[in-house]
Amino acid sequence: MTILFADDEDRDRGWLRNLLEENVKDHPLHEAHDGQEAVEMAIKIKPDLVFLDIKMPNLSGIKAAEQILEKLPSTGVIMLSNFSDEVYVRQLWKIVPPDGAFGYVLKNASNEQVVEACRAVLSGDCWIHPGIARVIQRTQNRATNLTSAEYEALVCISLGMTDHTIAKRLFLTEKAVQSRLKSLYAKLGIPGRGESNETEFNQRCRAVYLANKRGLINQQELDEWEAKLGAKAGA
Repeated sequence: MTILFADDEDRDRGWLRNLLEENVKDHPLHEAHDGQEAVEMAIKIKPDLVFLDIKMPNLSGIKAAEQILEKLPSTGVIMLSNFSDEVYVRQLWKIVPPDGAFGYVLKNASNEQVVEACRAVLSGDCWIHPGIARVIQRTQNRATNLTSAEYEALVCISLGMTDHTIAKRLFLTEKAVQSRLKSLYAKLGIPGRGESNETEFNQRCRAVYLANKRGLINQQELDEWEAKLGAKAGA
């Protein structure tokens, strides 16, 4: 079984290579320096398992995983990250096949946990770091997990758009936008107008604050959405 790992940090690649050579023997190891190189190498060598750092230049780990799984759907994928942000978990859930083997490992994991994750995914199972167990539960709970429509609304208000602008960019009526926002506020636990005496909070601002605190949005995600929505507006 062949293993490919990608990270733009020399130190992290060296640490992972040494760890795998000592604990997961007889598996050829290949390394890439960024997401784009990882995709190109994966298509060429067809690895059984790919370790991907989430934040890499040229192509993020999530996007690299998406391209690899599109060509090699049976490949096991382990995401390595310093972040337990919910946005990354949502993205990973979208691209991994329902019966796929994958792992999500925080970089503060012990060596034993990394090896355990590697062996689990190689055997066809999944391994999730205990540090993001609550995030996983939230993404699987209908009462707290945002739908794609609600998430779009969140991104738009995070970018500072008015209801009119959101409706225009998403080809919706303003009433439909307001409906999405109402549902978003409910899932974030923000009282609706007239439901509470907490008048000191602006609902839109409060939603952005809570989403940022929960890890639902980050600067990279907002930059990508702004470019995408801007392209829609110019189409």
